[in-house]
Amino acid sequence: MAALDDETVKGFKWIRDKYRTKGMRSLRLEWDILDISKGYTQLTLRQLYYLLCSRRGYPATRNFYKRVGYHSKKMRRLDPELNKKFVDPTRQFIKPPLSYGSIEVWVEKDSIRNFIGKLTAKYRLSTQVLRGFASLSMFRKALKRAREIGVELIIYLGDWDPSGLDIQRAATMEMDHKLGIRFVRLTITWEQIQRLKPPSRPVNRKDPRAETYIKKYGDRCWEIESIRPRTLHRIVKEGLEANVPEEFLEAAEARERAAKVARPITEKLRKAIEKQVLALLKKGLSEKQVVAEVAEKFGVEIGRRKKK
Repeated sequence: MAALDDETVKGFKWIRDKYRTKGMRSLRLEWDILDISKGYTQLTLRQLYYLLCSRRGYPATRNFYKRVGYHSKKMRRLDPELNKKFVDPTRQFIKPPLSYGSIEVWVEKDSIRNFIGKLTAKYRLSTQVLRGFASLSMFRKALKRAREIGVELIIYLGDWDPSGLDIQRAATMEMDHKLGIRFVRLTITWEQIQRLKPPSRPVNRKDPRAETYIKKYGDRCWEIESIRPRTLHRIVKEGLEANVPEEFLEAAEARERAAKVARPITEKLRKAIEKQVLALLKKGLSEKQVVAEVAEKFGVEIGRRKKK
């Protein structure tokens, strides 16, 4: 290994202190992660991985991808500025109109989101797709969202296998331990497996979690889709129905009906207001003056926002 210059030695010491890093290999990788990240305002984990391989000569292997994920996650937890750069465009969050904000439905995979889409819309619940093990970016967004709207319960739908149970454990740790949010597995559960006896498949013994799982549950595992569709639909429907207040659904339906009835009127008003605004802007009025004049004409009171 080539000798390190003074600037690199100084940088390694800084990384060691800031990120609690040990070992030359880890220090060098984190140095490269920081150095590459400087040139980007937005970056995905996969982009970072390929940049490290192409620019710094790291091996394009699955094991190295895991190393990049581990080190970048550790660094981002300790460095808010670095964390801001990372985005995760692959894990959808679907929010229905007039949603019941205190409950969210999290699904392990996108196929389940498609299956329960009409049910979550009916009960006004937002859906978070994890697509396997969720990213730190997704958890950070979920925590921010939970603080802002007061999420109290997360209903989880996932497979009963080594990875599916560990996904639940990781999500529970992120959400429950930090905000006290209840994280409840609705399906597939061990009780449902014993009662419904759905078809199983062999455990993937290459999974590092397989040994612990087999000791506790045996060498078979179950996907959520192994439950018959009609039965699965009923389980999800009953679980959502039991948690969303009927009065909330009635109020939401009434508001939607009112909005539908008022739509022809509000659309004409919108066009009239835009026409008036355009005319006033052409006269040279400031935006503040335009807002004040149009609000007075249409009988709308524009109050100042109260400072929190």
